Amino acid sequence: MLTRKQSKELQQKKQMKQCSKLTQQHSYLNESLSTEIMENVFIEMLELLDVGNKLQVETDFQESCLDPQTKRIEDYNNCYNKEFFESLVNDQIDLTQCLLNHQIRAEIRGRMVDWMIEVFAANECINDNTFFRAVNLMDAFLKSTYNYTEQHLYLIGVTCIFIASKIEDIQSFGIKTITEDLSHNKFSSFQIKEFESIILETLNYDTNFPTVNDYLSYLRYQLFGQSQNQSVQVIHETALYILKMCYHDYQLMQNKQILLAASILGYTIQKYIQNHMSNLGAKLKKQLLQTQNNLLRIGQLDLIEYLKCLSQVEELTQYFHLKYPSCKNLIEVKMG
Repeated sequence: MLTRKQSKELQQKKQMKQCSKLTQQHSYLNESLSTEIMENVFIEMLELLDVGNKLQVETDFQESCLDPQTKRIEDYNNCYNKEFFESLVNDQIDLTQCLLNHQIRAEIRGRMVDWMIEVFAANECINDNTFFRAVNLMDAFLKSTYNYTEQHLYLIGVTCIFIASKIEDIQSFGIKTITEDLSHNKFSSFQIKEFESIILETLNYDTNFPTVNDYLSYLRYQLFGQSQNQSVQVIHETALYILKMCYHDYQLMQNKQILLAASILGYTIQKYIQNHMSNLGAKLKKQLLQTQNNLLRIGQLDLIEYLKCLSQVEELTQYFHLKYPSCKNLIEVKMG
């Protein structure tokens, strides 16, 4: 039987082999960066990204004298994590090619997504889940129907906001807000409620399926735990912003939801480190590579698909305002 020290050394050797393999396929990360960074906050963040290290720390922590309440939380997470991940995978729905059977251009769908951002900002809605739920409800409805036109999209979008707010918000939008503030009396309360019934019946009342944001939150927890590190908070907020960009883009939304979430988080971590560290030591570079590997392992993803999706995310972030010149609400909300 191996001692604890021998087991740890064996684990480290396996991680180094995985890093070496990924290095060959992640040429975009292999820049000539050599000097060790001195900023402890970034080192702490990168150490959190090393799942192998995180698991070892958690093991050591659990072997120590834990507060009973903390121990119950840890036991619950360990017991139900696998079950929760399986539910995320099994409950996801196919939203690809949702415009295939309609006379609606991808550009117009993108404008509707941007308008939804404006709506939630104007009404001071701080729950991002409501926005993501509304867009996914719209796509799910279009996926299951035929022959709607761009003239119908406004009614569909408004009604999906109405439904999403009921699901996600403590104080949901009232019908008066929907008819007067959102649709400017273009639709009556009867029309909104009637179309709400049509959408719910079309979806068989299955409206609580996972969104990409749910997968993003899951992956963030798996990498960082409940860390309140400032860098972790910035990474999460940036990833949410990029995810909202991606929701505009019909082509990016053709990817599997967990694949898109992993690609966004991986890209965000990569860019954050590059932007805040002019030089990166060998140890930290290995930890960065290990982060990509951990996202693949946690999400059970294919490397080639991950790299392709990551490249698409990078391209969109670079050219978003050229591709969607009329969609300015996202940046205006951020600036505000």
